[in-house]
Amino acid sequence: MVARIRRLGGGVGLGVIYVFMVLFFGLPLLWLFSAAFSKITGVAWAWPTALSFSNFSAVLTKPGIGLSFANAGIYAIVSSLVALALAALAGYPLSRFRFRGRLVYMLGILFITGLPITALIVPLFEMFLRFNWINTRWAVVLVMGALSTPISIWLLKAFIDSVDPALEEASWVDGANRLSGYFRIILPLMRPGLVVVFILNFLGAWSNFYVPFVLFSSTSKFPVAITIYDFFGNYGQVYYGQLAAFSILYSIPVIGLYLASGGRLGSTLNVGGVKG
Repeated sequence: MVARIRRLGGGVGLGVIYVFMVLFFGLPLLWLFSAAFSKITGVAWAWPTALSFSNFSAVLTKPGIGLSFANAGIYAIVSSLVALALAALAGYPLSRFRFRGRLVYMLGILFITGLPITALIVPLFEMFLRFNWINTRWAVVLVMGALSTPISIWLLKAFIDSVDPALEEASWVDGANRLSGYFRIILPLMRPGLVVVFILNFLGAWSNFYVPFVLFSSTSKFPVAITIYDFFGNYGQVYYGQLAAFSILYSIPVIGLYLASGGRLGSTLNVGGVKG
């Protein structure tokens, strides 16, 4: 009887937590969609009496909005690929070799991962100013990729650790060297990890506001994350309906990328024994 009461109390406690989580995340989303499809919106929530797409049309017809989406996509994809390539090359020796200073190097990478961008932006701006890189697309993209590289190294190292070394050793017996074994054996098995790291890097670069805002001086090169300023007027005025519609449009590429690769995100590395 006591055990049953304890189980019932635990179930009620979990139910309360689930309800709280649903309300905590669900109510803001409910307000977001109601504001996006309503003609008259404000801070207070009200269910729209009739669906209206005027907020979406106002956002999509803003000058330069399409260019800002294209800029954000290019910056996010290129910087994510740069970080992925660097991390894939750096993660392998950290996983397979034991050398002096390895732990210090990995802890240094972890320390860099924890540094806030506000601590780096001043020396970055000074460096860009000195080398005349201000308002240069490729330089900003490389910086965004470099900021994503440390955590990518840690994640890909963990995936490489999961790959049985016997698989690449078998390829050495067949005449492959370490480099070709890495590209032929390790990378294909790391595909789920590569997808996960790419998506995480894409999310970070897509939502990056601070770096492009400081290092770009031309509004035509701004990504879409910076255009959120367009929905705040003078004297604290906020265009809530357009801001809600913009938030939904802004989330579509990220949600689409997640859904398109959802199967791979849920997969695990299949690193079985060597076939005879």
